Amino acid sequence: MKNLLRAGTLVALLLSGGAFAKDGEAPFLPPDAVDLAAMLPPPPAQDGPVTKAEIAEIHRAASAASPAETEQATADSKEEVFLFAAIMGPNFTPEQLPLTTKFFAAVGDTEGEFVGPAKKSFGRPRPPLADPTITTCEKLKPSGAYPSGHSTFGYLQAIVLAQMVPEKREAIFRRAAEFGQHRVVCGVHYPSDVEAGKLSAFAIGAALLKNAAFQQQFAPAKAELRKALGLAG
Repeated sequence: MKNLLRAGTLVALLLSGGAFAKDGEAPFLPPDAVDLAAMLPPPPAQDGPVTKAEIAEIHRAASAASPAETEQATADSKEEVFLFAAIMGPNFTPEQLPLTTKFFAAVGDTEGEFVGPAKKSFGRPRPPLADPTITTCEKLKPSGAYPSGHSTFGYLQAIVLAQMVPEKREAIFRRAAEFGQHRVVCGVHYPSDVEAGKLSAFAIGAALLKNAAFQQQFAPAKAELRKALGLAG
């Protein structure tokens, strides 16, 4: 897992230039803009000691979770920027933020362009397929486990949201980490899937922040959001 974090710096360097999308397109970047299968290290061997230790960690996380955390982990199966509502306050709603809602939906679509192919490339089975005694808090999806799409989604939304509201950066990333960990609590991902999702988010985020179409939509969404939250500028 430490190797994944060290690789993050290399990912940013690999994405150092170039415009990737045509103006007005969502999800902003074409499918070949970020090759996660080439950037990420392979997942741990399915029958190796790391995966066995991760299975034990899944059981530990589920048994240690309080009823409230299990309930939140189940609710976190939904992918939307409003997972940060408790941090942002009562005005952080689709009704108050139509531009912001649409913008972050496009950011989420962008994540799916890259995580799906990577899952197919790595083909890691989800934890309950390795250990049927793992109880999940949602229906198991047929897609692969590595990298975690939910973790990628949560961290990518956090990267962009923190650019808009840097005053809440620490809390935003803390919530993204919780959102990712809840995939382990739910028994649908290994911890290394979550770490790979975090790294994937920073790779995609590096490309997004350089993209002209993204920046054109970012500015008005940021203005709308900060006004709704009562923040200057």
